[in-house]
Amino acid sequence: MPEAVGKPVPRSIAVFGASGHIGAPLARHVLYRNPDVRLRLITSSESKRDGLRARFPDDECVVADLLDPSGLDAALQGIEGIFVVTPSPFDETLAMSNFVKAVRAADSAVHIVRILGYEPESLPRRVPEHVRRFGGTAQQHYVAKTLLDASDLPVTYLNVGATYLDNLLALAPAVRSRRTVVWPDRVIPFIDPRDLGEVAANLLLSPDPRHLHQFHTVNNGQDLLTTEEVADILSDVLKVRLTCETSREAFVAEHGARIAARRGAENAADRILDFIEYEQGNSAFLALNDFAERMLGRKPTSVRAWLMEHRAHFVGAEDGSA
Repeated sequence: MPEAVGKPVPRSIAVFGASGHIGAPLARHVLYRNPDVRLRLITSSESKRDGLRARFPDDECVVADLLDPSGLDAALQGIEGIFVVTPSPFDETLAMSNFVKAVRAADSAVHIVRILGYEPESLPRRVPEHVRRFGGTAQQHYVAKTLLDASDLPVTYLNVGATYLDNLLALAPAVRSRRTVVWPDRVIPFIDPRDLGEVAANLLLSPDPRHLHQFHTVNNGQDLLTTEEVADILSDVLKVRLTCETSREAFVAEHGARIAARRGAENAADRILDFIEYEQGNSAFLALNDFAERMLGRKPTSVRAWLMEHRAHFVGAEDGSA
């Protein structure tokens, strides 16, 4: 991509979610690309700060919460580049209102990269009420974008038009125990969160002003796959023929307790299935693109390559490996 001079390259970058699967690879890539950039690694959990300090001993590690404005001003003071990702579900009205106030108070940001995840050009009013009530990305990310757009801050949106490759690890127990992929019947693109972190880092470090105020949907440009096709690739990687269970009942039985514990809601698995049903009913929007490849300067990680790398997670004792 030809670059036009015009956007200052941040000399300091704050990374929200720095201990996560996107923020940590982003931080590592920034240090690789430009070791002179001052990093401020932000976690909302006091318990995770020590781990961050161990992984990034030469960088500043702080605790700040987007839902609590008390620490945000200090976390963003003197910061020129900012990466923002939030969990789902999340109160984006409170979070982004706090964020905008803190960025304006700091008055130093030249570029912000914000992760979103919804159907491009979709209308919030078309999201079914029972899906909106769950408060996940299908509702709250519209809110986040609306607030950031109104702020006129220098934001680039990275819209994840895909599912993260490390979500496939959830398939491992059933694959190991009974050689079955338990997942909804779904067609979806994929992206490695490590690649996404690298894309975000390259955006922040780019002097190209054309990315400001843009909405880039991103996936790996290679894999738009059904659940059956994922199972076929994994079968070939393992050299073991896998079957698929795609019913709602099978998904809840296999994954319900884990999802409920992570989301803090007993019916969280059902709500995820409701979202997937809504998503698949509008799946004409799904399309592969080369944005990640252009920003990375290489092919992003494919499903097959990721499964080969993580093969050990899916291999049971009967296949000759622990």
